[in-house]
Amino acid sequence: MSHSDDIPVVTPYAPRVEKTPAAVREALDPDWREQFEADWRAALDQAKETFDLAPAHEVVMKWWGPAQVCAKPGARESIEQQCRALDAGTLATIPFDPEADDCGQVPCRVHAAGQGSV
Repeated sequence: MSHSDDIPVVTPYAPRVEKTPAAVREALDPDWREQFEADWRAALDQAKETFDLAPAHEVVMKWWGPAQVCAKPGARESIEQQCRALDAGTLATIPFDPEADDCGQVPCRVHAAGQGSV
């Protein structure tokens, strides 16, 4: 059996957002888009003075992950709901023994996202 381009591929993953300023900006939810634009403009202002585009690249990389989240319908809401549950101590997790497992040594990225950092 051969693959056909006519058959749509079904995936649980979001469409991949290109790592370009325009693609990242387009994928972001409006409230995050405002923050991205402010960061982008600040990086470009810095580049005017230093002739170094590294800060602009860093802005794209900083916001690419959140853009990926926004590209999948419902993903941001799901993460925010998990963050609220984690903060409230009601997040259903797999029990582990901190004496026997090293899972407690890994920072929770979902929780960090809930703190407003991106």
